[in-house]
Amino acid sequence: MIDRFKKRLNAFVNSEKDTPYLAALISGLTPMLFYYANNYWAANSWSHLVFFSLVFLGSSFLIYSLLYLGFKTNRKFQNNIKHLLLIVLLCAVYIFLSHTFFVSPLRKIALIVGLIILVFLFWKQPRKNYKKITIFLVFFSSLSFFRVVIHLYEDVKPDYWLKQNDDIIDVKFKSSPNVYFIQPDGYVSQTILEKPPYNFKSNFYDWLKQSEFKVYDNFRSNYPASLTSNASLFAMKQHRFANMFFPEIEMANAREVISTSNPVASIFKNNDYTTYFIAQDEYFQQNRKQKAFDYYNIGLDDFPFYSKGDDEVRDVFSDLKLAMKHQNDKSKFFFIEKLLPHHVGFPKVDGAIEKERGSYNKRIEEVNDWLKNTVNYITDRDANSVIIILADHGGWVGLKSFNDLFSNEESELINSTFSTIAAIKWNGYLEPNFDKHLKSNVNIFRVLFSVLSKDSKYLQHLEDDSSYNLKLNSIGLKKVVKLIDTNGQILN
Repeated sequence: MIDRFKKRLNAFVNSEKDTPYLAALISGLTPMLFYYANNYWAANSWSHLVFFSLVFLGSSFLIYSLLYLGFKTNRKFQNNIKHLLLIVLLCAVYIFLSHTFFVSPLRKIALIVGLIILVFLFWKQPRKNYKKITIFLVFFSSLSFFRVVIHLYEDVKPDYWLKQNDDIIDVKFKSSPNVYFIQPDGYVSQTILEKPPYNFKSNFYDWLKQSEFKVYDNFRSNYPASLTSNASLFAMKQHRFANMFFPEIEMANAREVISTSNPVASIFKNNDYTTYFIAQDEYFQQNRKQKAFDYYNIGLDDFPFYSKGDDEVRDVFSDLKLAMKHQNDKSKFFFIEKLLPHHVGFPKVDGAIEKERGSYNKRIEEVNDWLKNTVNYITDRDANSVIIILADHGGWVGLKSFNDLFSNEESELINSTFSTIAAIKWNGYLEPNFDKHLKSNVNIFRVLFSVLSKDSKYLQHLEDDSSYNLKLNSIGLKKVVKLIDTNGQILN
């Protein structure tokens, strides 16, 4: 069987027949499959498929067809078709590699030099050599295709983890105040902020208490990053990375849970609320499936299909003020995302950890002012509302690299990853002891809905408060591990 396969490949390479449309197909398919393999969960919509098919495949076939037919119909150039196909294919390889593996200027220069050398080496037998390149691209694309198939299965398989353990989806509120859920990205609790590796004292927590917020210290996220944390938050369930074959921070269908369909938005709507989703950028909406909320401050026309997640950056406070002016007789729920203080970066410079700690603490001061202004604005215009301030995860201060997020076992760095600020201005709606067991993000909406319905039966099905992360093994693959148990004990 292998010998037969080799013979077919040799026959293809040695054939005197040119294959422009096969070259066109593989030139478009290689970057398209590679993009989907690495960005599937940000592009898993039909509109993305149509767009990328036109961009990658359509443009490739158009360019090859025009050049091939132009050379074929001109007698002067007919004998140079094989050279043309070699050059066009190498140009396609350059465009692909310069946007993936050779991104920096120096690497792009090295790539150009390498491809020029290949042109000289391949020039005497262009037909054989462009076909060899085609075969190589087919094998390379098969790796991407395998990953895409896995993602497709994860996409369509039932998400059993979303199933609620009771009838909370049918909960009926007895009180219907406006609810403002403010999410400052990467903000840790007071206890963690004042200890290493943060070593920063802030009077913001005192201001919260003076402003009648109940501050929940030692609160934590159940997951280390925004997508995984918010998928669990809006589902009110632990997902443990959704049983992915190769679990990643870009979790299967996380964006669908956040902005397409989730029980939190459904429950508010079932209780005659208008729901608002106000984000600082389009990261949660990249796959263009937004429909869970009635109002989005960022529309589909505001960001490109080829989105990096931060192409459309909004002034959240201005957008909130605009949304609050909407007049109707319904109660309102606002999800408000502010990308401060955010998590630290990982620059490859001396003293990076200390520099990032200093930058993070400066951003704490900045977001504190923003939170005070936002809360005061809401309170002045909506005095009887419930205001929730809850971060999605910790600030990652102290971590050396992104991989360190998945391998570090130091207790203070685990707390740095998962600790979150949590404060709620209940405004008299809190029922006695309803928040007695509120310790982590996954249960905050279940507790809120129990309070608004004045029904403690929904508290019987609080989720396990454990925190989960991914662990790197020796070959670079990741597995799901429990890092903090439901009682807050770090497991090493």
